[in-house]
Amino acid sequence: MGQALKMADKSPVALITGADGFVGRYLAGELEAAGLTPFGTDISARQKNADVFPDSRWATCDITSGADVGHIIRNVAPAVVFHLAGIAYVPWAEAHRKETLRINVEGTLNVLEAAAARKNPPRVIIISSSDVYGRVPEEKGPITESFPLKPANFYAGTKAAAEGIAWSFFERGEIPLTILRPFNHIGPGQAPTFVTSDFARQIAGITLSLAGPQVHVGDIDVCRSFTDVRDMVRGYRLAYEKLAPGGIYHLANETPISIRSILEEFIRLSGREIEIVRDPERFRKADIRTVAVDAGKFRRATGWAPAVPLEQTLKDIFEDWRRRLEKEAEK
Repeated sequence: MGQALKMADKSPVALITGADGFVGRYLAGELEAAGLTPFGTDISARQKNADVFPDSRWATCDITSGADVGHIIRNVAPAVVFHLAGIAYVPWAEAHRKETLRINVEGTLNVLEAAAARKNPPRVIIISSSDVYGRVPEEKGPITESFPLKPANFYAGTKAAAEGIAWSFFERGEIPLTILRPFNHIGPGQAPTFVTSDFARQIAGITLSLAGPQVHVGDIDVCRSFTDVRDMVRGYRLAYEKLAPGGIYHLANETPISIRSILEEFIRLSGREIEIVRDPERFRKADIRTVAVDAGKFRRATGWAPAVPLEQTLKDIFEDWRRRLEKEAEK
């Protein structure tokens, strides 16, 4: 597998773990356009992203298996590993703590050990999470990379633990490492367990007469950082191209955006009169009303800045859900 890949394509290989997820297809396209050869792994058999990764650039892999991960890294011999694999849905992580620990922490350890075992270790870019900071009071923001890590949920705890383990490999000189802490990223294809995708799915369904003219919401009077996934993966690429190993960086839109304004834009796109219904099962009042982030360190080092306007992102998400629901309705 790996030998055939290296012989067939002389461009550097970028290994993407968790490549069948939301970000995988976007990252693969970004890297290939930049002259890299993306190679994807996931525990699944490319159910979502089969059109992006041909058979010669894909391997099914259990990230919790050191043997699986070691075999792939030995055979593919990547120049860089983008480690995306992991559990990212907070409620699932809370309900399945041992499995989340194995995937998010032990899985990261397997990647690090396999990379460190190479004579010329690949660059490893760990995709962590802004959740590692926990609940940062508004008056203490904007959040910088020097803020203390105070995870407020189990998912965040596993990401902080994985970061610490990864950093120890770098400190010992075993691998060239970069840690990225992205804030919320959104775009077409995201699961409806995330707020923007959920709103778009509901409202697209209303426009197709699949549901009544009501959108059910939780707490929408909060402000968060939202970045288009296409901008985010451009940042991942620039991290490989521009950054020296050894840093921790934020990727984020530095302008907080209200959840209510996102909802109102989807309603405007629908062209319908839609009632906003606060659903008690969805309503969990946030302790922190506004989260502000400082992404200046990454911006200064790479020249990166968000380029896709929010209005375009939301339009693309909405139209994607209309297409998906139309196809489902035809079955």
